Amino acid sequence: MRDWEDEARRHPTLLIRKTLRSGQNVRYYGNVVILGDVNPGAEIRAGGDIIVMGWLRGMAHAGADGNDQAMVAAFRLNPTQIRIAHFIGRSPDAEDATLPAFPEFAEVRDGQLIIEQWQHSMLGNIR
Repeated sequence: MRDWEDEARRHPTLLIRKTLRSGQNVRYYGNVVILGDVNPGAEIRAGGDIIVMGWLRGMAHAGADGNDQAMVAAFRLNPTQIRIAHFIGRSPDAEDATLPAFPEFAEVRDGQLIIEQWQHSMLGNIR
């Protein structure tokens, strides 16, 4: 069995092919991938990673079971609130905000929630 097959069994992923509207909530024990946007007022809570192939403008809580190795990534990362395990961040105030021009990701590094531009080199060596 390949490493990625074992990883897939231990960390299942929920794929959602639609935009989440205000008031909609997703809770899942594994990873969550959204093929669409997450609008303000929508919430995602995942035990693993959260990946949004669109705008993330709602609330995202990755590693909700305490997994501080989880991450959040989106084509446009502008959440009302972002959480990884017990770490919490939010978008800058409207007058200070600049819309991201590139996909971004959030992770916990050295005890802080960090948001950075996605770089293709982050993918590492895929087997």
